[in-house]
Amino acid sequence: MGKSKSIGKIIVVSSVIVVVLLVAFGLYLYKSPALRIEQEQSIRIYEHDNLEKLSEKLISGYGLKYPWFFKTIAKRMNTEKFMKKGRYHLKPDMNLIDLARLFREGKMKTVDLVIRPQMDLIGFSKRCGDKLEADDKDYLNIVKNETYLNSLGFDTATVYALILPDKYNLYWHTEADELMQRMKKEYDLFWNGERMQKLQRTGLSQIEVSILASIVSKETNKVDEMPDVAGMYINRLRIDMPLQADPTIKFALNQPELRRILKGHLSVVSPYNTYTNKGLPPGPICIPGKQAIDAVLSYTEHNYIFMCAKEDFSGYHNFAENYEKHLKNASRYQKALDARGIH
Repeated sequence: MGKSKSIGKIIVVSSVIVVVLLVAFGLYLYKSPALRIEQEQSIRIYEHDNLEKLSEKLISGYGLKYPWFFKTIAKRMNTEKFMKKGRYHLKPDMNLIDLARLFREGKMKTVDLVIRPQMDLIGFSKRCGDKLEADDKDYLNIVKNETYLNSLGFDTATVYALILPDKYNLYWHTEADELMQRMKKEYDLFWNGERMQKLQRTGLSQIEVSILASIVSKETNKVDEMPDVAGMYINRLRIDMPLQADPTIKFALNQPELRRILKGHLSVVSPYNTYTNKGLPPGPICIPGKQAIDAVLSYTEHNYIFMCAKEDFSGYHNFAENYEKHLKNASRYQKALDARGIH
């Protein structure tokens, strides 16, 4: 009888010790970092990756401790079922539960895609390719896909109007068509009731405002001057005078680096040649800035129909109501170019 009691006590004590050890080990696993990394890192999960593949990546690339326990926890949390492709952010202090929860809840890393005014389609596509998973060719192909753009209400000439400059927070794996859907959503939000009211004053359509804004964006970086520039071009449109906008010549020639437009350049055969064609060109010549769009919507009413860059190279312009005064302004600017050896 005494012997049985002793054995019973030993079993109880042993069980308690085992439980304590298991609890202690569980607490250790809960508090202990699951990865051997010293700083935050990213891991990519692809479409067909499963829990086994994920575990292999974590072991080989990030020093996963206790892989068996990780997989056990992940299975209990049904991580594989909810795991999505994307880029995930790993932190040095994550424990096994944090790690399994990260992939189960799809807490993917996002990136900031910054689109700036005056970008061309190649620059836009390259920026997307640099920041997002897809190749820049995927983004370039979609902005040249007439059928797809038509479904959004645009075409290959007007697609610049669809893309508004801003900082977009996106999942790294955002596909090209998903990006364009986001652009359409932002475009619709941008053209709110207030802007639609101002639109009536211009006598232009939304696309035409963006076309003119793209020219204004290229003509001046001075936000305070943009309404004046917009007003001058609207004056030309209203008297059926060619816009004669030098940035459209650069676009037609596909030579954005040109610093001086010469007489020979003005003969280029293109619907974007606003010296030989009246009215607005078929589409924007770059991604128009939001400030330029607002400048067109709130253009300054004046009598100017000519402008020329100031000879001090400040970025501002001299405006004129008649050709005689414009020639004097142009002469000063041409002399300044000659003095600097700009040809």
